[in-house]
Amino acid sequence: MRIRIILLACLLFIVTAPAVRADTAIGTKWRPIALDQGNCMSYARMAIFRLGFYKSDPGSQTMSGKKGEYTASIRCISDNQLVFFIIAGPSPDVVANYLNILYSQFGVM
Repeated sequence: MRIRIILLACLLFIVTAPAVRADTAIGTKWRPIALDQGNCMSYARMAIFRLGFYKSDPGSQTMSGKKGEYTASIRCISDNQLVFFIIAGPSPDVVANYLNILYSQFGVM
């Protein structure tokens, strides 16, 4: 039940994001984690960097980066032991590729 609420909240966040155009592809994945918030955010920063994205200012739960027309975000919710991966951009194929790489890079040091 708690996971459904969190997934619904993330979906609402994505749908109401101000810069999303009708021709924007969005890809998401999530996984359970056993990390504290600080470690999760560190892994998120490194995963986004290794993907070649330039990081934006982090939030308390989200690390984001941009690469051309693509945006990557990793949201750490350590209290619920979850991490979300979000990629948005113009090409569904590129979004899917970036998402798979980002997901596999998380936690690999």
